Amino acid sequence: MKIGALYIRVSTDKQEELSPDAQIREGKAFAQKNHIAIPDEYIFRDDGISGRKAQKRPAFQQLIGLAKSKEHPIDCIIVWKFSRFARNQEESIVYKSLLQKNKVDVLSVSEPLIDGPFGSLIERIIEWMDEYYSIRLSGEVVRGMTENAMRGKYQSAPPLGYKAAGNGLPPKKDPDTLPIVTYIVKSFLDENMTPRAIALHLNAMGYRSKHGNLFDARAVRYILSNPFYAGKNRWNYSGRNRVLKSSESVIYADGKWDPLYSMETYDLIKKKLQEFDSTNLRNGRRMNDSGSYKHWLSGLIVCSACGKTLANTGGIKSRGMNCWAYQKGLCRESHYIGIASLEANVIAGIERLLISDRIPYQIVHTSPAASDKKAELLRMLSHLNDREKRAKDAYLNEIDSLEEYRKNRLQINAERTRIEAEISALTRGDATRADDARMIANVREALCTIKNETSDFSKKARAMRGIVDKIVFDRKNTSFDFYLKLVK
Repeated sequence: MKIGALYIRVSTDKQEELSPDAQIREGKAFAQKNHIAIPDEYIFRDDGISGRKAQKRPAFQQLIGLAKSKEHPIDCIIVWKFSRFARNQEESIVYKSLLQKNKVDVLSVSEPLIDGPFGSLIERIIEWMDEYYSIRLSGEVVRGMTENAMRGKYQSAPPLGYKAAGNGLPPKKDPDTLPIVTYIVKSFLDENMTPRAIALHLNAMGYRSKHGNLFDARAVRYILSNPFYAGKNRWNYSGRNRVLKSSESVIYADGKWDPLYSMETYDLIKKKLQEFDSTNLRNGRRMNDSGSYKHWLSGLIVCSACGKTLANTGGIKSRGMNCWAYQKGLCRESHYIGIASLEANVIAGIERLLISDRIPYQIVHTSPAASDKKAELLRMLSHLNDREKRAKDAYLNEIDSLEEYRKNRLQINAERTRIEAEISALTRGDATRADDARMIANVREALCTIKNETSDFSKKARAMRGIVDKIVFDRKNTSFDFYLKLVK
């Protein structure tokens, strides 16, 4: 008698299919009829999971790992229909080929096949039909959501300041949270406050975001740039991991809810945000709001032990900084330094740079093309990290052998080295003598600004952030490593 495994899967879509219990009963009956024994521990089940991506089905991965193991404990895998095994033609062929190498057959209860080439052809046709159904179903869902979006129907949870009305009605204003949005808009337009400064004020007043978190500059910007508040329905704006889609993919339509302000106000906010970003890029800052920091060196001094920034130790009269992670118990080394000592060391360090033979720095490009290229490379690097994690999981779950895991690691590391080299080249650029001269001039100008007693806090902060990316402070050796930048 052969030993078999039973794989059960129930899809997320609303389709007519057997329940898990019914699939188990039919599978066991099929096994008994064909003289196949199925131990209870060889019944694998994925509930409410799509079949289009095998990597997202944990029970399926365990089953494949069992079939590939050195012991080869099973002779076949029984499914109710081939669509339960996979709905992706490519993955189905890959996994079935892998199983065939381990002499494991895939059998369908409701779709019996004959032996020989004709049986293989029928099996491929069934797989193509299953994949076509899956793609068509996905397309119908997207088409329906697109149609609703074009009609102005909001299909997500309403943003801060609004709440769902239920029964298919458009969102309505939330009197409890709408004042937060009003305050953000008024502070930005009328009082010229930066997003970061607005976030700090909101947190100080005890306000929290829609999900109960502290506000930050990104959350404030999202509210300011969201056309929802002007009565516009924006759909298909971002995909997975909040990656923005191309402008051609985004759908805008008039919403059915009561807007907070007019489109003219929204255009004014959008224009001011663009001007704000442009100013930051010219000054070599990324969304830097110098006026919202407690000191002109805040956010620039970095702990040598953990890489976190130094922050004021607390209180308005605080005269020292320390690693914020150490203050929260997340870093083991204290990097406390008095404000007066910190300022003196930073000024002395910049003066030493000016009398050295050469000032080391990196070129930071602010052109849209360079920024887009770097963003794409960083996304590729992130996907590579995901691939490495999946390869490790496949090895730990005994899906891949140690040799396969090593081969995957070598490929991934080679690709990572290539991408990191491109990022480094893009960041470094090709420095010229003119760039060197400009860098020296920028450092001298910044030094004059921070040493000038008449310079206010904001000017010093802008001057430092125009030339410094970070300063690594090593308390044990009392050293400061400067990482300078030249914005082009």
